[in-house]
Amino acid sequence: MDSVKIRERGLQTGSAVFFIFLLVATSWAQIQTNGYFAYDFVNNQADEGFLKGSFANPRMGFTLSGAITQNSSFICEALLREGERIELKQALVILKFSDYFVSNLGLYLVPFGKYNEANRPHQTEFINSPLTAQTFYPRDWRDMGFLIQGRVKGIYYSAYLGNGLQEADKLSRGLAFDDNNTSQSIGGRVGIFLDQGFDVSYSHHRGRYDNEEERNLVYHAGNVEWQTENFRILAEYILTSIDNPAGFQQGEGEGYFVQMSIRLGQIRPVASFQKIKYEDPFHGPGFLAPPVPGEGIDREKKRWSVGFVSKILENVRIKVEYDFNTNIKDEFKHDVFLCQMALNF
Repeated sequence: MDSVKIRERGLQTGSAVFFIFLLVATSWAQIQTNGYFAYDFVNNQADEGFLKGSFANPRMGFTLSGAITQNSSFICEALLREGERIELKQALVILKFSDYFVSNLGLYLVPFGKYNEANRPHQTEFINSPLTAQTFYPRDWRDMGFLIQGRVKGIYYSAYLGNGLQEADKLSRGLAFDDNNTSQSIGGRVGIFLDQGFDVSYSHHRGRYDNEEERNLVYHAGNVEWQTENFRILAEYILTSIDNPAGFQQGEGEGYFVQMSIRLGQIRPVASFQKIKYEDPFHGPGFLAPPVPGEGIDREKKRWSVGFVSKILENVRIKVEYDFNTNIKDEFKHDVFLCQMALNF
């Protein structure tokens, strides 16, 4: 059985027991519940796992949160996807000492960039995840460990110590909740929020990712966001370096996206441009750990997307998106048409 699945099951069981204990111990507290649901229609010209013109990808998420004491609280978020077990996105005990210093213990969403922490269907104008999120880190990148965060006027920060990612055939498969070595990963984000809804931040992640803990996986990300009542511009740039064994060149990934939307009554037209370049001579199809070299990765892709988001009710959104995808290396092109209904409750 795949080691990642075993670890995920162990996490699910352990976190469930912890969460039940937490609820019993705080049964007197007022518990808040929130949730969200989404369902897609996909017409895909390429073989990406969907039939042409099919309904797909239903998912439902639930969040429980509440106070334990005056300065402590908890949050647990679970997500159910089609054909998969219930997975935990967050399971945290939060200790608030002040606005300047808040500690989080448990399973947390990694504060890297902007999209990873705010990618629920009702939070984002994307239907398809941006190419950078699809390629350079695992879906819903989360980790076990210790996270601190705070805000001082317009400056905010996050810093964490966690188990980190593990080595896999590609970066998007490196999620692991227990550590595959004795070295923990560190990272964080610092940003400044200015007037007129202007936000600039930098994120960093670093850790040993191989079983022998000899090689580093390093991420950098820069974000710019400008949001007002009538428009929003969001840009993200990611650079990652992948240490490989002697005899292989270092792997590298680089990519960015720029998205813009404007408000026209109850409709928000949306457009984005995305591009990634991912080269790694050591990993790729056929890779096995302990290290058995793969066929390598040499990928360069760009995407234009256009669409709109319509808020038909206070908590219900309909999204439409058309993606123009091009694999630059071989000039292969395919288009994808998507619709999504997203609601939160």
